[in-house]
Amino acid sequence: MRVSRLVFLYTAVRLAVVAGCAGAAVAGVHLLGLEVSLTWTLLVGVLAGIAVSLVALHRLRTRINDEIRIIDNQRKYPPKRPRP
Repeated sequence: MRVSRLVFLYTAVRLAVVAGCAGAAVAGVHLLGLEVSLTWTLLVGVLAGIAVSLVALHRLRTRINDEIRIIDNQRKYPPKRPRP
């Protein structure tokens, strides 16, 4: 249950960061009065947001990996049946 909450939190925050960077790119182009298509502006904003979120959310990704590692270590595999 804890892993699913962490993954949900990571996904939500990462989407927010990407959307914020894309919005900032669009606002920056508009404020500077540049003649750049909206498609290119959004593409640059999304790519920048992905890069920023990878760096900014490193600790949260590490926590998720640690939780997954704990679950894997606690998992018990069923014993193998002896062949007749």
